Amino acid sequence: MTRVLIIGGGISGLRIGSLLSKEDIDFKILESRERVGGRVLTHNQDNNYFDLGPTWFWPDTEKTITNLINELNISTIEQYNEGYSLLELSKQEIPKYVESKELNNKSKRIVGGINTLVNVLKDSVPSSNIELNKKVISVIKNNDATFSVNTYDEIKREHISYHADILILTLPPRLLLESISFTPSLPKSIQIDLLNKPTWMGAQAKIVVTFDKAFWRDKNLSGNVVSWAGPLREIYDASTEYDESALFGFFSLPPAIRNQYDNESINKQVIEQLIRLFGPEAKSYNNIFYKDWSQDNHTVTEGDKLNIESFPSYGSPPEYLENVIFSGTEYNEEHGGHLEGALVSAEKAYFKVKKLISYV
Repeated sequence: MTRVLIIGGGISGLRIGSLLSKEDIDFKILESRERVGGRVLTHNQDNNYFDLGPTWFWPDTEKTITNLINELNISTIEQYNEGYSLLELSKQEIPKYVESKELNNKSKRIVGGINTLVNVLKDSVPSSNIELNKKVISVIKNNDATFSVNTYDEIKREHISYHADILILTLPPRLLLESISFTPSLPKSIQIDLLNKPTWMGAQAKIVVTFDKAFWRDKNLSGNVVSWAGPLREIYDASTEYDESALFGFFSLPPAIRNQYDNESINKQVIEQLIRLFGPEAKSYNNIFYKDWSQDNHTVTEGDKLNIESFPSYGSPPEYLENVIFSGTEYNEEHGGHLEGALVSAEKAYFKVKKLISYV
């Protein structure tokens, strides 16, 4: 019997694990992927790093992640924001120039990518406490108020069961509802609550294009773009402090449209847009890295494949049984969709566990 079972090894699950490790509380993390980190995905190449999941945090307004990064001595760099940003209204019009500092709040990136934070948290958890490739398929509430959790190991092709006193659910709400069978069934009010919490990044794709030089900076451009013409809606400078420069962007094309094109066609459209915006130097790119989150079945459901135009107001996490805790960025009221939301939610879950155990 495991004291605490954490379903999901993303930022929230790992942070809970790191806190429980310090208290010597028995726990396990079950993760369906072959890696931890969830929606954190950093492509590393030599000394360079490019985030295809979350990229920034905002020190002025996000104190939990800022304090944690300082506590863990993780290095950061400021998001490049010098010069002008571009506003592209159509493919036929010359883009408008806007002072970048008027548009963008001060954000920071983590040196090595967000995966640096994932790795530090992972290293603070005993490796035996993390089980990879364990897809949870059912949760059964036993008569003694404990839980039996049944998983399928997609590598070994075998079913494995776990038993726990306390359950922490960190999966995106809709994925949780669709992929795990609960006995007894979750109350209708809980099901509706979960269904109404869209998966952040669920409909999104990110692309990174690398170059030898940040040539846009020589033109007094920050690399920031807002485009109504597409295919990228937003573009930013993703250059590292090492030896490779980059631009990355979010798509305006919804999944249904993106899926009509192969990767080569997507890449071609993106490069055409970068040439249109920044000049012919954009033809001379080195690499393109692309991640379509709408195709990631560890993250999304079919209902998540509609673009979210702004950060949703997720509201409070649902209240179910005292020993069933919901944690993750979609369960945070103030910072839903941000890394901050995942970490704040994790700390709240940890304190709930401590309170429960103190009563036993």
